[in-house]
Amino acid sequence: MEEEFTHLVVNWIEVDNKVILVGATDNLRWKWDTELGMSGADVKSSVWVTLTDHGKGFVDSEDAHFFCSPDDPIRLLVMSNVLSLFEIASAIKNEKLDVDRAREKFFGKIIGGWV
Repeated sequence: MEEEFTHLVVNWIEVDNKVILVGATDNLRWKWDTELGMSGADVKSSVWVTLTDHGKGFVDSEDAHFFCSPDDPIRLLVMSNVLSLFEIASAIKNEKLDVDRAREKFFGKIIGGWV
């Protein structure tokens, strides 16, 4: 049976006083890295989002970044799960998690998937 891309896995979290970043990789890259005894943090992140507080009392700006080409087989998976990553970033902010607590709660979390 051929392996397939079926979901994303959170593999990148950064938190500072102005910016929260949450990134994800595909399940196959995660599997290959962790089977080698690595953490999954060094795997290519195909998507990451940031929430930025500009200190003006307005809603945080939201940015999504993609590291997959239009012909990449995981592009649809990545594009269809951006909202889930923003929800995680918002949870980190709302729960006032520092980077260690955010990683403990969300690092390795499965995002989305194919139905």
